[in-house]
Amino acid sequence: MGQLRKIFNRLLGPVFAITVLLTSIFGGYIITLFSPVLFLNQHRLWRSLMDRAISFWIIVPMAFLRFLFGVSVKVTGDAIEGGKPAVILMNHRTRLDWMFLWLAVYKINPWLLTTSKYSLKAQLKMLPGAGFGMAAHHFIFLERNVEEDKKRLSEAVEYYSKVGGFYQVLIFPEGTDKTKHTTMRSTEYAKKNGFKELSYLLYPRAAGTAILITKMRECGYINCVYDVTVGYPDAIVQTELDLVKGKAPECVHFDIRRIDISEVPRTSSEIASWINS
Repeated sequence: MGQLRKIFNRLLGPVFAITVLLTSIFGGYIITLFSPVLFLNQHRLWRSLMDRAISFWIIVPMAFLRFLFGVSVKVTGDAIEGGKPAVILMNHRTRLDWMFLWLAVYKINPWLLTTSKYSLKAQLKMLPGAGFGMAAHHFIFLERNVEEDKKRLSEAVEYYSKVGGFYQVLIFPEGTDKTKHTTMRSTEYAKKNGFKELSYLLYPRAAGTAILITKMRECGYINCVYDVTVGYPDAIVQTELDLVKGKAPECVHFDIRRIDISEVPRTSSEIASWINS
């Protein structure tokens, strides 16, 4: 049975890629039909339409992952609450963590798909079709340049607060996924600074996280922080190419801990120390 699943997944991978590409391109065309709403300066209406439209499209890759690739998710701990702005901090084990998180938030509350905003590598904005959709969904694309990313994060938070939505914003404090190369760099950093070596995590790049939390505080737009740990008990599927090749984990675990914003330090340096603790 396991061998049949592997053969099926190898055939399924290219079908998944083509389906996501074609549906995202078609979805991009549909999005442009709503562009007059922006010219009429109806930003709240635009945001409401896009949040729902893109979330409906997200169900396409989700359906492939759950029902065809056979990926299941196990969610433990605190539930993410809708209707309250928050920051989601998550370790970055693979490049696909954010896709599997869709399955988790849907399991908690399907409406969370409309209010979950992700900060991702700027290169993902260039994905044909899907990149345009993620931009319309107002994901935050980061360049790994502190000054540029500070500007992008600040503009995004100001926009979220002005359009009246209550969003949960995902950021990866580690800044990149865990590979042999990034693990080696993290270990070197630990030795240089006298920190203990980490087996399952990378030492965070705290600047972006501190900027995000601080800006949301300034805007009065944060209720809590969710500390999310993702784990893969059976298989590590590291990249998008692995998924196209038909490789997929059988199960992904998410453990969620809610931290009230009153318990989070206020200064950037204190936030950085808090994240590393």
